[in-house]
Amino acid sequence: MAIFNSKALDRAVHSTELPELSKEDLATLQNELIECILSIHSALAEVKSFEGKHNLLPDEDWQHRAQKKLRICKQFAAKIEAFENGTPPVAFKDAYAARLREILLEELGPTSLKKIEDEAAELARADVERR
Repeated sequence: MAIFNSKALDRAVHSTELPELSKEDLATLQNELIECILSIHSALAEVKSFEGKHNLLPDEDWQHRAQKKLRICKQFAAKIEAFENGTPPVAFKDAYAARLREILLEELGPTSLKKIEDEAAELARADVERR
């Protein structure tokens, strides 16, 4: 269960609470989430540019935290949009895969997970080519 600390609503909102929020609160939360997503994208781009310009090593811990918050914001915004559009729930297989990747990213960090995903993709390609 994801939690977003909303400044606009002045409280922590659990993802399971979204269906219970009023339309006004959902709109307020969605606007806050969109602003947060844009802000995080901007900050990540600024830091990447700065690090490249000055030949600095990236702060992977900071990037990991920013990307984690970005994922949570996107997850909440997507759920709100699904409520508005009446989109059916995600299939279990897709939801499971997304949650597994989210947990692995938190546990392993972006660099390790990327290496594992690359290796899995390479092995899968080899499996497909053998058939």
